[in-house]
Amino acid sequence: MDATARRIRAASSGTTPADGGAGQPVISCTNIARTFGTGAQAVVAVYNVTLTVAGNARAALTGPSGSGKSTLLHLFAGLESPSAGELRWPALGGHPLDEPGRVGMIFQGPSLLPALTVAENVILPLQLAGADLASARQASENALAVLGIAELASSLPEEISGGQAQRVAIARAVASGPSLILADEPTGQLDRATASLVMDVLLQACDALGAALIVSTHDPLIAGRLPQRWEMSDGTLADRLGPSSIGAPR
Repeated sequence: MDATARRIRAASSGTTPADGGAGQPVISCTNIARTFGTGAQAVVAVYNVTLTVAGNARAALTGPSGSGKSTLLHLFAGLESPSAGELRWPALGGHPLDEPGRVGMIFQGPSLLPALTVAENVILPLQLAGADLASARQASENALAVLGIAELASSLPEEISGGQAQRVAIARAVASGPSLILADEPTGQLDRATASLVMDVLLQACDALGAALIVSTHDPLIAGRLPQRWEMSDGTLADRLGPSSIGAPR
């Protein structure tokens, strides 16, 4: 294990996610759909998605804007509920919101709480996951150091750049020691060199934590770094590299 991986593992020490079921998929869904609105105003954002995501998945989710990528990630994170079909998280032992920290979500838009410092933004979800304050502070320090932004710990979100804020969001997701990391356009606000470094850290984090990774992206270079590729179009999903089973069982 290299130095970065050791620091990532250290960043999640003291948090309380369960170890999950070895060999079980992190996501299993059958014919899930998500519709917003009713009647003539209804919009079907996700339609008839059936797949299994293994614990070692490394997948890119591609497709045009409005194709349903963000909605699908929100369903996977448990932030949205399917309008139809069945969605389960076997390796997590239940719904992600029942035990905060099992899924790390990196949002496309600004997601930091403006009244909290950078360090406090990372600490808060760790405490919600059950970590004591001292452990949460140490995990926050380690995660920010891994992302190269330790000097921003006492800054407020309004005092940092958009790219720095996105790296804080990634540190927050990594620090909880999740079993699944969902990243919605995590490099969209970053220059090419920083985007590459962020992907390095995301991949190293997943390797160190034994977590699955799904990245929504418009960038072919980012998508090309992941061995599996899904493509969304009008709410439906196609796996470009094989059947709808992402990653192999451990």
